[in-house]
Amino acid sequence: MTSRSPRSGSNRAWSGRRVLTVVVAVCLLVLSGCVVVPTSGPAVRIEGQAPPCQNCVNVEVAPPAIGDEPKQIVDGYLRATSVYQPNYATAKQYLTKAAAEAWSPEDGARIYSGSTVANRNTVVLDGRLDGALGPDRTYTARNQPLKVDFGVVKEDGEWRISTPPNGLMIAAYAFSSFYRSYNLYFIGNGATLVPDPIYLPNLPDQANVASVLMKALLSGPSKWLQPAVASTLPVDTSQSVGAVTVTDGIAQVPLSDAVLPLNDRQRGLLAAQVVYTLKQATGVDGVLFTVNQKPFRVPGSDANSLEVAVDEISSDVDPVPFVAGDQLYAVRNRSVQLIAPTADSPDPRPMSGALGQGRYDVDSVAVSVANTDIAVVTDDRTVLRTGLTTNGNPATRLKGVSHLLRPQYTRYGELWALGVVGGRQRMWMFIGGKPVEVGAKILTQGTVTAFRISPDGTRMALVRTVGTRTELGLARITRADKVSVDGFRRLETARDKTLGISIIKDVGWSDATDLLVLGGSNPEASLLPYQVSEDASQISPPTEPNNWDAVEVTTLMGSETSVVIGRTGQTYKGDGATWLPFVAGCSTMAFPG
Repeated sequence: MTSRSPRSGSNRAWSGRRVLTVVVAVCLLVLSGCVVVPTSGPAVRIEGQAPPCQNCVNVEVAPPAIGDEPKQIVDGYLRATSVYQPNYATAKQYLTKAAAEAWSPEDGARIYSGSTVANRNTVVLDGRLDGALGPDRTYTARNQPLKVDFGVVKEDGEWRISTPPNGLMIAAYAFSSFYRSYNLYFIGNGATLVPDPIYLPNLPDQANVASVLMKALLSGPSKWLQPAVASTLPVDTSQSVGAVTVTDGIAQVPLSDAVLPLNDRQRGLLAAQVVYTLKQATGVDGVLFTVNQKPFRVPGSDANSLEVAVDEISSDVDPVPFVAGDQLYAVRNRSVQLIAPTADSPDPRPMSGALGQGRYDVDSVAVSVANTDIAVVTDDRTVLRTGLTTNGNPATRLKGVSHLLRPQYTRYGELWALGVVGGRQRMWMFIGGKPVEVGAKILTQGTVTAFRISPDGTRMALVRTVGTRTELGLARITRADKVSVDGFRRLETARDKTLGISIIKDVGWSDATDLLVLGGSNPEASLLPYQVSEDASQISPPTEPNNWDAVEVTTLMGSETSVVIGRTGQTYKGDGATWLPFVAGCSTMAFPG
């Protein structure tokens, strides 16, 4: 299976929707690139820069002028920090000598909305902090008031900033069109590619994109993801030449001899990491690895040139696994029924065995990626049963538990369940029918009401209640001596009163990096399916209004197919753009995986 285009760069196109966008980037490794629109003034070309890229706007980043007033100094500084330049030399001219010496643009960025307000010689940025970008270029959504006093003073007869904020200050709107997210790829569970989003400008030279991505890949995963993944690039690996070159669609990646001891399996995973990362650069059709200026062989490479084409990487490592069909399983009138995915002819029919005969009061359903195994929660959410999809006669796997949530199978054949024992929530993973309790400290910090594991099996999306608040977040799944779920990272989804999500009911994975979140903007609002990127940098509501009174969502991995269940049992099927009425009378549903 091939991965889809990134959002604009991370595996989902967001065109055709109203999008709440806080896409951000810091070009700390960039050789050259696009620049963004200014906060005021006409758009003009900067002399001496590379030719402009398509859809980019070149703007003038001017140094301070003699006699500029304090507000002009601060506004000029904010424009200069929003436009990449080597060492941000122009931005530093707005600072006092001491401040310019101490200021480090590499300390990350704060993404803001708002404007400056001047009161005599004091200038304050009065607005909101919409997001933050770490030194590793990963984005974290924020939603809090922001006031920054720049400490404008006179130096050598001119106004200058004495206390600039750490890192960059970037207006959020300036990045909505000119920056994109890319994925670095690492290895989860020793076998599967796991995406790790970073943010870069929309560069005109795709060789520059490839160079920056390769440098970032060599730097390793983000601090949050690092405990759950590995890299087959040895830690002391470097590029023997500073940049990746792209010729006739082939990216040449010069590596140091630290990779020479790798065996064939390790070389294959290395190739997968690099090829998946670099193929996001437009025009890269393959990769040639070199060591000491000689071609370096990896599995799947051409026997003569040793180039490895992007389509030669095994689909087994794809972040989204191959799912055996799009058969939908639904509970209607206590019976588990098989439903065709086509809206015009769903053709419901009972599955064989006891499940199809309605012998169990089924609360929720899960089906394996291979479409061979089925799990059901029954008896008022107190019993977990599993069986084969071919006979529908399940055996009891877990009982004496209350409040069992909808279970899930992973690509590795594991079955995950979450319920309450002894007054506290507990989590289990079943392998070969035997339960293993999962260490999950995150269960002590709120009540989980829904969970879904990412297609790569390394991250878990969680909906939980903390006090009177519902929240959405991600956790890591670490498989070492013991399996654990930790590192809960709350996603700020309520930044915007109109499009933000403050009430959350359910969640599913649309693809490797995007979620389908069932939520509402306020307690009185009808719950809707929102597309949400895994870092909440992008949030998109459905394209059409509805009054479904929705209670559950299910997604088919590797496609844009989703089904929402309303409280009355009416379902609605979506393809990423439109939603149509589907089967009626359903209480719960599941696709394979």
